[in-house]
Amino acid sequence: MSAIFKPSKDHLKKQISNRLHFGKKAGLSLRKVNRHVDFPLTLDLAPFCSATCKNASMGDKVLYGLYGIVEHSGSMREGHYAAYVKVRTPSRKLSEHPTKKKSVPGLKEADSESAGQWVHVSDTYVQVVPESRALSAQAYLLFYERVL
Repeated sequence: MSAIFKPSKDHLKKQISNRLHFGKKAGLSLRKVNRHVDFPLTLDLAPFCSATCKNASMGDKVLYGLYGIVEHSGSMREGHYAAYVKVRTPSRKLSEHPTKKKSVPGLKEADSESAGQWVHVSDTYVQVVPESRALSAQAYLLFYERVL
């Protein structure tokens, strides 16, 4: 089986060094990065994919769209997690899933008006926010789904 994502060693070293601070005297010193790191709404992973995962009819693009951001506030020892989630319309595969027939109390399906909006989710509230606020988050974890 061939690998779908093949990052180079230099790429991984750069990503790790961007997020961690290495102290020379004390050995390894970890410190949380408390600043914004840019991330794209759409990510093309084609340059990192094997030939078998690319679809030539789609122009050799392997596109992923951002739909979730986890943000952490606080220190490495303690803090609070919140999330930004893009409202999406259910996929056809999900609507055909057998569990769809089960009703979930309080669950509301996205309508066409709310699809594409971003919401900020914390312990005590869910609030609609502009996309610019979601993109300015100090992202701890990003969620992408394949769109092409």
